[in-house]
Amino acid sequence: MFILTGYSTAPLRLASSVGFIFTLFGAGVLVYVLARYLITGGSVPGFPFLASAIAIFSGAQLFALGIIGEYLARIFNRSVERPVYVVKETTAQVTERRG
Repeated sequence: MFILTGYSTAPLRLASSVGFIFTLFGAGVLVYVLARYLITGGSVPGFPFLASAIAIFSGAQLFALGIIGEYLARIFNRSVERPVYVVKETTAQVTERRG
């Protein structure tokens, strides 16, 4: 498993995406619970509100961890001292300097 994820930021981007989706889902459930409370005057039993709060905070944590992980991965990639790019092939060499 380490070989698949050791040199890639894809799992970190996946974590960020999943965290963002969870946060949106939790916010959507919270809006639904509050709208139902305000429109009908009755409250929804406690679980939907609790579930929305947990989804919002868990998603926000996962999103933040993914962003911090991507940041650290970029720092690591810069510190390995690999070249920024590699020239695969050249078409001509310039031997004289034009002045």
